[in-house]
Amino acid sequence: MSKVVISISGSPGVGKSTLAKSLAKKLHLDRLDLHHYYKKISTGYNRSKQSYDINYSKFERLVKEKLDQSKKGLIIDSHISHLLPKKLVNVCIVLTCSDLKKLEARLKRRKYPQKKIRENLDAEIFQVCLIEAKEGKHKILIFDTAKGMDEKKILKELNKRL
Repeated sequence: MSKVVISISGSPGVGKSTLAKSLAKKLHLDRLDLHHYYKKISTGYNRSKQSYDINYSKFERLVKEKLDQSKKGLIIDSHISHLLPKKLVNVCIVLTCSDLKKLEARLKRRKYPQKKIRENLDAEIFQVCLIEAKEGKHKILIFDTAKGMDEKKILKELNKRL
């Protein structure tokens, strides 16, 4: 079997890291948490957006480098992982949270500024990650985490696609 790459995307606060940690353990894959690499794969910090501007060539190189170092494959945990080229990703899981009040509470617990909370709620309302994943022609699995995460169901669906 060749190496597997699973992208887990979705707006901030929907449960990507929780799912990525669990799946990495269960599937014996390495987890690539992009939070640790944003500075490395960016063109710089954008003060007005309060985030890094990503250089997608650097992002792709980082993923290929980590994949080369991995035994079985990667789970990429980031709200931008769906922007990787289709040829690099076996399955793209997009998490959503249909309960916007719940999502807002999660972002407040993270101490996000109000402007950032609004921006992320808008991204969720307009399903930005899902639309971009579809535009990238990924094999997509969609799960709504508003009522919790059914990992057995996610694993079952994932195994059908791998």
